[in-house]
Amino acid sequence: MTPSFTLTVATSRDGFISRSTGEPPQAWASAEEQALFFRDVEASDWAIMGRHTHQAADRPDRRRIVLSSTVAGWQRPTQLWLDPSDLTPFDLPALVEAVHPLSRGLILGGTRVHEWFLAHDAIDRVHLTVEPVAFGTGLPIFTDQGTGDPVVVFTSRGYAIESDALLNAAGTRYVTLERRHPV
Repeated sequence: MTPSFTLTVATSRDGFISRSTGEPPQAWASAEEQALFFRDVEASDWAIMGRHTHQAADRPDRRRIVLSSTVAGWQRPTQLWLDPSDLTPFDLPALVEAVHPLSRGLILGGTRVHEWFLAHDAIDRVHLTVEPVAFGTGLPIFTDQGTGDPVVVFTSRGYAIESDALLNAAGTRYVTLERRHPV
């Protein structure tokens, strides 16, 4: 069975996933976003992220695939580090099958991880939280996004809005998007 991959991402209203490398979203995201984030984590088989995202919120008790060009192998019984250079997202299930099957993967970032999945047309669904803050600069969702509007970042790449709701009185938006075929 082919796995499905959901990208869960919190952004500023101007399209940044953080102000700097290593800054965890919980430093600026709403309580409502954090609740949805943990719902997604619990519903997934494995979380896939880059080294900086992993280190910003290290959780030894979680199943994680950490993409890194400098470290490889099982670093903990449920945490596999891989160099993604010669892999695709569809190679991941076979690599972790002995520990726990991967049918629902959760993409947690950062930018290079998002781009790796996008390059392989492997982001099936997006759970996008847009917080009512502006950073001005920082780490973008994708390096070539060209716009500050996080929703347009995805719709311009072939994703369709499935739902769009306000989460709180401050103006936090929660948008779910699905990949359209063909793009």
